[in-house]
Amino acid sequence: MNCHDFNADLIPVGEAIAEELIEQIKGMDLCGHCASCLYTYIMLAPQFSNEELVQLFRADLLENTKLIPEFNELAGLVSNPYPNRPRIARVNKALRVISLQKDKEHKALIKHYINECIKQYEGDMIEEYFNMSP
Repeated sequence: MNCHDFNADLIPVGEAIAEELIEQIKGMDLCGHCASCLYTYIMLAPQFSNEELVQLFRADLLENTKLIPEFNELAGLVSNPYPNRPRIARVNKALRVISLQKDKEHKALIKHYINECIKQYEGDMIEEYFNMSP
């Protein structure tokens, strides 16, 4: 099985991962540079150490800035005519947990995520300010 055949939606966010699911992931052929791998990496990251993730994926995907377009789409940071809202919510939940973990908080894609969230928040605040009734 390769990374495109695996359904990372099976990975629970914030709950223990079944040992059989971990073994299935370990037996996969992971390319480490596609949206499917990045999604799986993000879903596993709250419960795995950085070293374990690098061992599974043969790379630290949260440091791979070439994955920013895929990352932005997974996190819902870009407009999409057909967004997968449940998946975006799962990714954002996992990213919030990851951003609080000491071994992952300074990773390139986590910094990017935080900066984009701040920009979005500031934009919402400015829009709200100018739309206020006198």
